[in-house]
This record gives sequence, structure tokens and C-alpha cells, in this order.
Amino acid sequence: MKITEKRAEVVGIYLSDGYIYTKDNKWQIGFVGNPKTDLTLFENLKKIIKDEWNKEVNFKIRAKGLRMVFRSKEIKEFLIDYLKLPFGEGKCEKIFIPNQIIGNWDLVKYVIRGLADTDGTIFVSKKKGVENYPAIEITTTSKILAEQLKEILSEKSFHVANIHKSKSKTSKRVAYRIALYGRENVKKWVNEIGFSNKYKLERAKSYIQ
Repeated sequence: MKITEKRAEVVGIYLSDGYIYTKDNKWQIGFVGNPKTDLTLFENLKKIIKDEWNKEVNFKIRAKGLRMVFRSKEIKEFLIDYLKLPFGEGKCEKIFIPNQIIGNWDLVKYVIRGLADTDGTIFVSKKKGVENYPAIEITTTSKILAEQLKEILSEKSFHVANIHKSKSKTSKRVAYRIALYGRENVKKWVNEIGFSNKYKLERAKSYIQ
């Protein structure tokens, strides 16, 4: 089955903010997002689905969130049957970058872009001698995915901090944070991986000017 750069990007978005629901042998695919920060991401996702699978989809703002819900046998077969990605209950703790993609940087960087566009944050913190120290951080509840990201990014000469493990008082899930600190890291990310989320791209660019 064909894997393109854009399909790899959909994989990254699915791993974070996507779901597949099945009942009575019917499949429903969905994506959720923040209308304040993810509008351009959803516009891009809509275009990819049309270009790659010739499927017309739309999204709406419901309960103050972005929602894209549709049915597609082809996309379900690509994500679940071919790539063997998890779905349903407990999906978030089981996600991973598939074997068909992980060894190919030209594809895997688009999976990482999709992850950063959704589960990534760009912020500045204080460091001794530096008032605004920029960082990119991806948070996941999948230990496997966290370890994959650290290994892949380190191999591409990103300076990746040790995986930080935490657990909030309101959730039973353990979260793993993969962080890249410093302007050079952020600049390298923008040049080599990039963002399809305009909100996050503009933030990143503002921190490296």
C-alpha cells in the first residue's frame, strides 16, 4: 500500500488527536482539535484527505472544539489493516510509529510533524543568562512512542533532553515529555521538519528571530 509524505502526516495526526470507532461492522474515523490554534491544521488535513484518498470531508466547531468525523474504508484499511495502528479504548498508551515508516526519514519526519502540530507545544522558559529560552515539547502517554521519538531525533542530530515522566492528579495515565531546548534546536526543527499548524509555526519563528 502506498505511503506518501502527506499520508505519513495523517498518521502523526491520527496518533495524537485521531480515533477510529467501530460498531456493527461500521467504521467511523474522527479527529478533534482546538478552534483557536488548529484551524489551519484542519484545513490542511481536509485537503490531504481529498488529494490522497479522493474523499470529501468537512469539520465543525462543536462544544468549543473542532470535530471532523467521516467514514472511509480506504483510510481505515491504511491505518489499521496495513500499518497495524491501535484504535479504540487504550489507544493513546499503545501508539507507535509503524515499521513501514520508521526507517525512512523522508516519511517519518512528516509523522513527527503531525505529532508536533497536535500534541506539541512551543514555549519559552528562563535559563541562567537567557531570559527567553525557546523549546519544543511533545507529550504522549505511550512509552514506546516517546522512546522512538528520542532515538529518531537524536540520530538526526537534534539535542534531545532525557524523557521526563510525570503523572497529574487528575489523570491515571503516565505522561512522557520529549523536549528540545534552545534556539538552534527550534531553528533546525523549522528547517528540517516544520509545522503545518500555522499557529505553532509562527510561534516557533518568533522565538528564533
